[in-house]
Amino acid sequence: MMKMKVFHADTMHDAIRAIKEELGPDALILSTKRVKRGSLPFSIFGRSLLEVTAATDSTAEQTVPDQQAAPPLRQDAALPVENQRGSASAFQDTLSSLLRAPHPTESVVETAKISSPSTKPAPQSVSQWRFRRLKHELLDLQQQLTSSLPDESQTAGSSFPAPLARACRLLVTQGLRPATAEDLCLALRRRLSPESLQSDSEIQDGLHHLCMERIRVSGPLLDAENDYKVAMFIGPSGAGKTTAIVKLAAHYRLQENRSVALITLDTCRMAAVEQLRTYAHVLGVPLETAQTTAEVVEGIRRHRQASLILIDTPGLGPHETAQLMNLAGIKDSYGSIETHLVLSATTRMQDLRRTVARYTACAPSRLLFTKLDETEEYGNLFELAYQTALPLSYWSNGQRVPEDFEPAESARLADLLLDRGSARFTPSGLSSSIGRDSVVSMGGTTPQQA
Repeated sequence: MMKMKVFHADTMHDAIRAIKEELGPDALILSTKRVKRGSLPFSIFGRSLLEVTAATDSTAEQTVPDQQAAPPLRQDAALPVENQRGSASAFQDTLSSLLRAPHPTESVVETAKISSPSTKPAPQSVSQWRFRRLKHELLDLQQQLTSSLPDESQTAGSSFPAPLARACRLLVTQGLRPATAEDLCLALRRRLSPESLQSDSEIQDGLHHLCMERIRVSGPLLDAENDYKVAMFIGPSGAGKTTAIVKLAAHYRLQENRSVALITLDTCRMAAVEQLRTYAHVLGVPLETAQTTAEVVEGIRRHRQASLILIDTPGLGPHETAQLMNLAGIKDSYGSIETHLVLSATTRMQDLRRTVARYTACAPSRLLFTKLDETEEYGNLFELAYQTALPLSYWSNGQRVPEDFEPAESARLADLLLDRGSARFTPSGLSSSIGRDSVVSMGGTTPQQA
């Protein structure tokens, strides 16, 4: 004969403990749901509790573990977040293993038990309809557990005053790691007075200054003090190296009337070479193709009268070590080369770190981010620039030449991290420093991503 009872608790951990204490380790959970319990019947203002219906076979031998009795079920206390996570995670493992079990072909199935390591599971007879119902209930329970676990974006900064905690969670939603966001907010907490920490505007301004302090930018390639430069652009395939070079060449040739020369090592992709050659023809700048370090160095020397020499390189995979060392050899052979590591803003942080580590042999001195118009989270830019201590040089926010391109600014990145709407990139471009009047027309084509 089955003995059934309904239990109410704040968490599943407490419910299981009460079920185990009263019905024994062989108890079977039949259903779970959230209910409201208040001081008045049908009250909508009551506390939300977990209602668990459990049952056990009253004829089965009850084995009571030889251990200290669990404390009585409390309705006014909840487990800390860490314990909730651990208990829910362990219970979800049990649910998952049960849900993966095959449907019984006979009326006898092995039931899920709430047991301690010292007890032995015993088979129990239940009907097939009860098994199907149990499986549906377990699926619902698993979904409830998953949805009830707080994610990091909601728990970051929980120890801070409410306004500062909100700002901390905002930084996390923009792609910063919770540890980085909390580090920034902790530094701000030391700077501001208790009164200022209650002001959203003062917190925003303080975080804006902190972000600016921690980000370095290099400024444009050429300025009043630098009238000659050789820059090489390296990075994985599809990051946008060729596009960046075309935009820079168009800007300095058309907007600043500087002499520009192009050198490409990306000779494996003939379509990319031809497209770059077409742009070079439209801009009226020379283009050299090279396959060896010696040819690159010779090309640099041949165009040493140019104000700016831009070198395009092929995208390399993680196992193309020999080609990577060839790129490093170019910098060793001609020392005064400024190396920009070109990365996509849409790339995951762990992949960005791997890419930086892979290209360390080339000693990149700048970070250039592309595709900022394809994302709404900019935490990766901040994280990588801060962790590597490399300055940001430029960022690209579209395909148009040359306007969807601009020098990186620490204030702009801080605005993006704090979700200030006017700072967002749009497909139409926001660059004023590159200019909008001299767009290179190629019949609607844009450089191929490389």
